[in-house]
Amino acid sequence: YPEGFAWQVNMDRKFLRQCEALKEFHQFLIQETETGNISRQEAVSMIPPLCLDVQPHHKVLDMCAAPGSKTAQLIEMLHSDDSIVIPSGVVVANDSDNKRCYLMVHQVKRLESPCFTVINHDATLLPNMVTSAAQPKEILKYDRVLADVPCSGDGTMRKNPDCWFKWNPIGACHLHNLQARILRRGLEVLEVGGRLVYSTCSLNPIEDEAVLAEVLTETAGGCCLLFKEVVSLSR
Repeated sequence: YPEGFAWQVNMDRKFLRQCEALKEFHQFLIQETETGNISRQEAVSMIPPLCLDVQPHHKVLDMCAAPGSKTAQLIEMLHSDDSIVIPSGVVVANDSDNKRCYLMVHQVKRLESPCFTVINHDATLLPNMVTSAAQPKEILKYDRVLADVPCSGDGTMRKNPDCWFKWNPIGACHLHNLQARILRRGLEVLEVGGRLVYSTCSLNPIEDEAVLAEVLTETAGGCCLLFKEVVSLSR
């Protein structure tokens, strides 16, 4: 992780809570998390934001943001330059679930950043936002877009054994269209020369390579420059 700002504890949450010898360490983690000094998340989930290479001046969109661990990471990257008190960039975090948006606010407000806002929309129909009320209105385009889309989660079978019993080939097929629509909308709001990262927790090609192939085929020629910076990640 850049500048060594990540630490990994090789023990599960249940053991950490129950081990008497680690009681003080557990309390330390809780207190530092509540004050915003520490954000606890899985190491693999930290990869997509790193691929975006967010800079303090970037306008960043997190399309499916809840519960907000990646969003918090994006905000930290926005504030990475200590010489800039308030960055000119902004992070816009969206989620279609209203309750999860409130959870995300609770997660991210610990960072006390003024460069952050939460919106509640269907990512496939994300409305255009304008930069000012002046005429003619200028549509907001984002320098960085994270599309961490809903997925079957079959790539998490090692930590979630129940996936072995619930998995079926139809699940990915049902999600494919939704994932492609989210990716299309992400590209529509992406600034020319910007970067979009598409990521899932699935290993199924129907949810990964097939989604990219479909959208690439549909936009052949007209959007080829946008796709130059598209990164696909299957976690």
